[in-house]
Amino acid sequence: MKATKLCITILLVILLIISPIILIKTPIGSTTQIDKLNKPTVKINIEPHSVIYEGDVINCDITGNPDIMYWKINNFSEHYTFNEDNPIIFDPEPTPLKDDYVDLTVYIENNAGNATDTVEVMIKRIYFGDIHWHTTYGDGNYGLDLMYQNTIDDKYLDFAACSEHAYYPLYKGELFPLLKRLINRIQGKDPWQILKDKAIKFYEPGNFTTLLGFEWSAHNYFPGGLKFSPNGHEDVSHINFYYRDIYPDARKYSPLQRFNYDSIFKAMAKEWDKGHLNIGFPHHPLGKIYWFGTEGLKKHFPFYYTANWSFLSREVKNTDERDKILRGVETYSRWGTSIGKYSGMKITWPYLPDDLKNNICMCNKTDSWVENALWEWSKDSLKGRKFVLQAGSDTHSINRAGSASLDKQKPSGIMAAYAVHNTRSEIWDAMNECDIYGSQLLKIRANVRFDGEMALGRWINCTNPLTINISAMSTFQGFDSNERNMCPHNYSSEELDHPISDIWIIKKDTARGRPYCKIINHTKPNNHTAVITFNDYEVQPNDFYYVAIRQKGEELLPGQNEYTAFLGPVFIDKVKKDE
Repeated sequence: MKATKLCITILLVILLIISPIILIKTPIGSTTQIDKLNKPTVKINIEPHSVIYEGDVINCDITGNPDIMYWKINNFSEHYTFNEDNPIIFDPEPTPLKDDYVDLTVYIENNAGNATDTVEVMIKRIYFGDIHWHTTYGDGNYGLDLMYQNTIDDKYLDFAACSEHAYYPLYKGELFPLLKRLINRIQGKDPWQILKDKAIKFYEPGNFTTLLGFEWSAHNYFPGGLKFSPNGHEDVSHINFYYRDIYPDARKYSPLQRFNYDSIFKAMAKEWDKGHLNIGFPHHPLGKIYWFGTEGLKKHFPFYYTANWSFLSREVKNTDERDKILRGVETYSRWGTSIGKYSGMKITWPYLPDDLKNNICMCNKTDSWVENALWEWSKDSLKGRKFVLQAGSDTHSINRAGSASLDKQKPSGIMAAYAVHNTRSEIWDAMNECDIYGSQLLKIRANVRFDGEMALGRWINCTNPLTINISAMSTFQGFDSNERNMCPHNYSSEELDHPISDIWIIKKDTARGRPYCKIINHTKPNNHTAVITFNDYEVQPNDFYYVAIRQKGEELLPGQNEYTAFLGPVFIDKVKKDE
């Protein structure tokens, strides 16, 4: 009996000793074995030193069903924008001026552990600016210093450029202009030199960029157009020119000096050949103004600001000079939106109808709508030429750039530029290479790739089907990772929290003919971050595409609470069937 009890006691002791081992080795009730199987892994599938653009979706291999995922730039703040397991690189921290590359790290974690992968990449971040506004050196209401300082203090924009009218020789409102101009020059107060000096003064590389520009304002009120050109107002318009640097001897040209397209493009091409690199964008292509007189006289003597895209593409003789300088069009400004009539979209912030009392109206000419420009630039005769959509404010009566303030006018347009650093040369290079797009006031972040290419304003070869990838991020409250205010001046921050409401992919409509376009995809994400993939199985050579992305915001005018970004166009050269 004692022996039996002893055997039982020994057996119980043995069981107590080995039972933890049994539990560890058995899968039932165990965590260690499962944790080992579910330990997370992550692999970023891009080559080191790749160039990525803000909004790119980075392909990753991730295992372990992680509970926590985020990505970082140079080990700064955590970002949580993902498309499934793939990071969307929206609002990354800016790259330090001394560096070209940064570390992109993806971090994942579950209850079994964590994992990271890091790759060194070059990131072209989105910077926002307003490069079209006026001061008392022209026909604006506010001084140049005040405009620059208010823009800097707002911390809304990353860059800005005063584009003063070249025909104004002095301050607004001063009497005896010729005498005063002479006195200014004797005293060393040439306004063009002052614009250069101020652009240098307010430039802070990495924080705030200034560009040197001017507005060539030929129309039939000036010696250009009806008086000096056999083509009338079809041969003139308003074009803003921007220099890559503050060249001490860079010229500006007024319509008193260069009367039409051929003469101004020739002059600016000569500037380029002297090392004064510059590019130009026509603007308010639907504009018309009634300058003076009774309403009866105004009806007979309007002054056209319109851009005749058919003339620009077909009739300009100095085509090499034009193609060296011309980069696209300002599609939106305080005048209104000049694209959409022939695209089937609702036009937000449109041009005003005929308004003799306020001296402005819309010149509703087919040749002047931007859709017509895209048709013209998609022809074989212009193959390889650049042409991109952008936006600006053209403000005269608001005391800062990029403002939402309204004075019987529409809110500012702003331009988005993809660049590694916020410097004058890189912002200008983005404009020159068409790495830009335009937005109606709000900082709508976006990225569009055609068969994997960032090709805004350019020609590409593609496959059939053509794959179009779009990512978009709406405006948000507070500050971005560049410590920029997301709320424009006079805009209530609580009204910014709206999702992306609509994304359109729009294409050349060859069935209907010039200038018509058609919507080939319309998505309503209703999300702050949207990712879309669309395949076009009917792509043909000489097609063009552009993308419109819309977000709601505060209602500044009755019925006006939607804001649109315009990206494109992309032109198709050759098409290869996908095998």
